[in-house]
Amino acid sequence: MKTGLRVFAYVLIWTTPLQLLLVIWGGFIVLTTDYGVLSLTHKAFFVDYVPVFMVVVDWLYGWMWGPYLDFIFGLPLIFAQAFKALASTFLGLWILRKTG
Repeated sequence: MKTGLRVFAYVLIWTTPLQLLLVIWGGFIVLTTDYGVLSLTHKAFFVDYVPVFMVVVDWLYGWMWGPYLDFIFGLPLIFAQAFKALASTFLGLWILRKTG
């Protein structure tokens, strides 16, 4: 059990640079296009900048509750990803500290 938690904690920590890269990319998009910080949602980002990922989004809509996904994909990209990066990093560090 401890090993599994430690692996999970490392995954949470190792994904932080990818999340921060997404925040920086979103910031660059906001600075260079007509999108605002609040208008660049996850869905708008995927549709305009990573259309290949829309296959995964459409698949998720087939398996999960639509209004929940509308809420998640409607969140502003920069704020949501920055919060997720901070929360996952702190959670990973907390798990590592508790598992010794």
